[in-house]
Amino acid sequence: MNEELAELAASGATALVSAMGTDLWQEAKRLISGVIEQARSSRRRELSDELERRSTATRGAVDPAVLNYWTEALFQLLDRNPELAQDVMALASLQTAQRPDIVVQVNSATDSGEVFAVQHGSQHFAFGPKARDPQERP
Repeated sequence: MNEELAELAASGATALVSAMGTDLWQEAKRLISGVIEQARSSRRRELSDELERRSTATRGAVDPAVLNYWTEALFQLLDRNPELAQDVMALASLQTAQRPDIVVQVNSATDSGEVFAVQHGSQHFAFGPKARDPQERP
């Protein structure tokens, strides 16, 4: 059950943070406010303040620290009150209208990792010592 709650918390947090700075923000804020209302009074105030502070600080970008904060917060709320699952599912189900001119892509690599990403096209990648001839200029 904890694994399911963790996945739901992550989905809800992703939807919430992704909605910041978009047309979905007011609806996401309404849904998360309903979840926050169910928290203990001291936690309720902290989460409400954090929602206002974080939402204005990260408009238009998905900040990993904000995502981690809300994932943990939602997990704790769900762990204490599993009945909130329906409300968090409603938040997680928020979707942006399909707009071909707006694309969101998040890529990350750690340590010696490499990321090769492309949107709306093809990517050709060659690897090895002969993949790039230093005498050739693109």
